[in-house]
Amino acid sequence: MNTSSIRIIGGRNKSYRIVFRASPALRPTTDRAKETLFSWLQFELENKSCLDLFAGTGSLGLEALSRGAQHVTFVEKEKNLYKNIIKNISNLGYENQIQAVCSDSFKWLKTNKQKFDLIFLDPPFDLIDYKMLIRAIFQNNVLNQDGKIFLESSKHTSLELSKTQNILKDKTVGDVRLIILQ
Repeated sequence: MNTSSIRIIGGRNKSYRIVFRASPALRPTTDRAKETLFSWLQFELENKSCLDLFAGTGSLGLEALSRGAQHVTFVEKEKNLYKNIIKNISNLGYENQIQAVCSDSFKWLKTNKQKFDLIFLDPPFDLIDYKMLIRAIFQNNVLNQDGKIFLESSKHTSLELSKTQNILKDKTVGDVRLIILQ
């Protein structure tokens, strides 16, 4: 089994290594991209409710917990990745602050009744229609009134957003575009 790891870069679990089975379909958020994202959000995570949709390694949600988020829901359809997220949550002692679901993200959005302050979207770049995804989030009323969406995409992806979505932050890091929407 070919394993790889990424680390939590800040907060009370700084330097904790998230170990996972390497896969061509898995593209974890780089440390550089995480540093940008969490510097944008540094004063907005305390006691917030977060959704890590397309969780993968769970690194964005675990980073948010490490930095003071009150609750994170992880949604990951790949069973091995889901089990790995559960293992890391247990290792870090966050069992009472999380919900983890092994499900397709679009199906989960249709049945979910919770609302979140912050949604992390880091889907497989080439396999997702971002416009449809963002529409599904708003149609299913998943984001709190003042909530924000963090979106990670290929810098080559053209994003069509509705006029009601406001881009608060937008930066390209390497081949990746990072955006915060409200």
